[in-house]
Amino acid sequence: MKRFLFLLFAFGMTSVYAQKDEIFGNDSKTPPPVTQDEGYSLTSGIKTLEVSFNPSNIFVNGGDALSLTDGNFKFRSFSSANKAFRLGFNINYSRASSIIQDGEAGNGLKELRSYTSVFGLSFMPGMEKHFEVSDRISPYIGFQAIIGYKSTSYIEEYQNASRDIQNNKYINYSTDGGGAGRGYLVGGVGFLTGVDFYFVKRFYVGAELGIGLEYFTYLNSRYVNSENSYLNREYKHGNLIQISPGLSTGNIRLGWTF
Repeated sequence: MKRFLFLLFAFGMTSVYAQKDEIFGNDSKTPPPVTQDEGYSLTSGIKTLEVSFNPSNIFVNGGDALSLTDGNFKFRSFSSANKAFRLGFNINYSRASSIIQDGEAGNGLKELRSYTSVFGLSFMPGMEKHFEVSDRISPYIGFQAIIGYKSTSYIEEYQNASRDIQNNKYINYSTDGGGAGRGYLVGGVGFLTGVDFYFVKRFYVGAELGIGLEYFTYLNSRYVNSENSYLNREYKHGNLIQISPGLSTGNIRLGWTF
């Protein structure tokens, strides 16, 4: 009888503890691990945005201007932890003027200026393959293509015999010919290697080197005289093929992930 009562008591206590576990959720099974984004590792769906620049050219003209024209902006989208699509974009425009003759009303001289303009636009799509080294260091190799456009103009004012202001305009002229440099269309493809270092969560600094094949088609040069149209001229130019590190500038890259 005592043995039967003991077994009944033990069974009752076991039932009580089982019901307590169900009520309060004290499951003895080990829960599955929770995967968290620590802000360093690259995973599928991660996107990055960055700017690259040459530290030696940040301040030009004695510190009077900020220049990022040697770099570009780049967007990346990771389809997995080690594969990414990239798209670089670069646009620059500058227009400078200089006084080449001071005005002197008593001598009938007017102020004359010269103007130099440069415009450039390029797109650089490509792919990257990353290698796992650590959470903070991500080296990679890849390739990218480039398609770009550049145009220049140089305008120089002068006074004619009637003291009116006229100008000579040099479009896409080489600097040797009195212009601001040749204009061109460029296409190419190249291979690259680089590394990203995540110094804080979601922010990284990196460097990149590469070599590529580029094909330049030079735009026609034109000379335009505002006073005498019969002096206007247009000159055709050829093309250039070169192997150079031009597709990857070697600049410092600063970016963030989102």
